[in-house]
Amino acid sequence: MGRKEVCQKIRDLNLQDAVKQHYGDNYTRVSTDKLEKLVKAYDKSATNAGKPAPAPVKPEAKPAEKKADNATSTNNPYEAACLVFLGILKDSDLLDGLLAKL
Repeated sequence: MGRKEVCQKIRDLNLQDAVKQHYGDNYTRVSTDKLEKLVKAYDKSATNAGKPAPAPVKPEAKPAEKKADNATSTNNPYEAACLVFLGILKDSDLLDGLLAKL
């Protein structure tokens, strides 16, 4: 997959924030190999789940209606991107290995 295709896939899957959270830089400044690995992990998690890729988490319009008992709900887009990325790592069985290294 070429640089252009990988960047387009990142935009299509709305993974810009996940790349920034994971690599600490904008996806346009991350190497193609790293981006390709992230896209493949995301695709693998979507395939393993047998469902379409999850839609990006959008902040709710009215914070007053937010349910306090829902631990995965958030109004912060960066936190939402982290939750999506953690889900990708968990679904692709990479999360346990990363946590073991810590």
